[in-house]
Amino acid sequence: MPSSDKLTRAAVVLCVVGLLLLLPILSAVRASFVGFYMLGSLLLLLSITLYVVAVVRELRRGGAL
Repeated sequence: MPSSDKLTRAAVVLCVVGLLLLLPILSAVRASFVGFYMLGSLLLLLSITLYVVAVVRELRRGGAL
């Protein structure tokens, strides 16, 4: 099992990459950018999930949950 720090770092990296993939859809709506939009959305969802898992682990380790 990866540690909470690694999960948080992975979440931040995936979030940044996902946001960068979403940038082209702001300039123009083209069919080629829809793939970037979908991949960016998927990466953002994955990063949010990893961050929530990391937070829950830290709360459990601290005895809050």
